[in-house]
Amino acid sequence: MTYINELCADIGTDNCPCPLAETGDCLVCSRLAGRGECNCRWAGVCVYNEYIQNGGAVLQRREDRPVEILKKTWYGSDLLVLVLKVSKGFALRASRPGSFVFVNPVGRSAVSNVPVSIMRTDAEEGKIFLAIRIISAKTKAVAEAEDMLMLRGVYRNGLLGGGLPGLRDDVRSVRAGGSASGQGKPQERRWLVMTKGAGFAPAVNLLTAADGKVRTDLLIDTEKIGEEMISDNLRTVKGMDDGMVKAGAVSLLEMTEVLKAERAKGRYPSPPGIDKVEAYDRVMILASDYYIKTLAECLEIPSRKLVFCNNFRMCCGEGICGACGHTDRTGHVSKMCKCRNVDVGELLGV
Repeated sequence: MTYINELCADIGTDNCPCPLAETGDCLVCSRLAGRGECNCRWAGVCVYNEYIQNGGAVLQRREDRPVEILKKTWYGSDLLVLVLKVSKGFALRASRPGSFVFVNPVGRSAVSNVPVSIMRTDAEEGKIFLAIRIISAKTKAVAEAEDMLMLRGVYRNGLLGGGLPGLRDDVRSVRAGGSASGQGKPQERRWLVMTKGAGFAPAVNLLTAADGKVRTDLLIDTEKIGEEMISDNLRTVKGMDDGMVKAGAVSLLEMTEVLKAERAKGRYPSPPGIDKVEAYDRVMILASDYYIKTLAECLEIPSRKLVFCNNFRMCCGEGICGACGHTDRTGHVSKMCKCRNVDVGELLGV
């Protein structure tokens, strides 16, 4: 969780400076964005100095690499879980919440790259687990691959929201056994996590990072993934056996309809089986933008608590192509494969 910050998903990592530095479009460094003065808001290692010391070149490019497919597990006719062989270091980096990668069949054009959230990792064995819903040409091609795939990553901006810095502090706190600074008495943290469809994958990675030390209410809409897939991948999550993580099946559609109807009557109930939003340190909605917006409104989730999945269209992952661009009310364009300092209310239209 070290690298969650509100400026750029890659700043301060081994992928910084990135290709945007070469084109004068750095999201953080004013000098690498074409301006003469230094007025960045980054308090870490100087991006400009790193770029100059590296000979005016990108420090470490993410390159496509061939990886072995260790296992393919089908759940129904359109949901596939892939286990890929990677280095231990790659698996460790991929274990951070919000991580995603691009996969592509060997020999196919880069336009066939598919962005996929990391669901689980095994750093000791050098494995990553990906869940892919087979929808159209690109995902069908990935599903047809037998032995090898091209892999590129790790990318870090799979989660957004004003609650991201707090999410980092939650994990630091429980790992330190006290406050976020590692001092003081242990403070129990509470999360509410709601998922639907592909949002289940980043939820598993998130709970794995919590290591069974954050009391979590997990609400899973099983409509698109099924109970077998859920049980197979929650089995390794710490906290499931001792009650720290309580999982339950829900219909987010029914939940939102009830909440909207109650809100129209001036009532603001909590969904069955969970507490009021005030009882949670973080509320995470890993579903489509409709559910993110509707639940954030109906439950009146404060920005500082809200974390949600990044549903923007990902193409290159480096902020170059513009596919994930978000234009705000002032005309400023944010590259959502990297940016985090956007107005959450405007992003969701709330």
